[in-house]
Amino acid sequence: MKREIWLPFLLAFVLPLLLLYAWWGGFAAVEISPAVRGPYTYAYLEQTGDYAKLPDLELKAEQAFRAQGIALGRPITVLLSNPDTVIVTQRRARVGYEVAPDTRVEAPLAMATVPSRSVLEVRVQAGRALAPGRAYAALDAYLQAQGRGIVMPTVEHYQPAQTRYRMGVFTVEMDQ
Repeated sequence: MKREIWLPFLLAFVLPLLLLYAWWGGFAAVEISPAVRGPYTYAYLEQTGDYAKLPDLELKAEQAFRAQGIALGRPITVLLSNPDTVIVTQRRARVGYEVAPDTRVEAPLAMATVPSRSVLEVRVQAGRALAPGRAYAALDAYLQAQGRGIVMPTVEHYQPAQTRYRMGVFTVEMDQ
């Protein structure tokens, strides 16, 4: 009798949630490998505060780019503060887009360059909201197994999928 009660519940609620989580990349493999990445020249807006507000900052950066007539390159986020050691109100991050090195920007945008360097690259194909948690959890577990921890700054890229039926690829780069 209990089986008859739980089976419809599982089929109606739990199974769809698991399928949705899988589609968003919740079970996708996270790849970690050494690589050489950069250089990246980018224009950005900087924020001090909660990293959960970075998507809003990306929208503001996009608006600033459009207002200045600057073509949007690949999105880039540079996390400067480790959330494990810095309180929420003091975390710093830069959100923007890659640009040509000779690009001129006006306030509120600023420019910076990430030099070519050896990194640990973490890649996961997942939804944009789910991917950072998956990537950083895998990176932390990988480094903890070596007696190390995550070192900031990290550079993040999200390459959107070509179709709406697939998830994009999220990449985190941490200097070695």
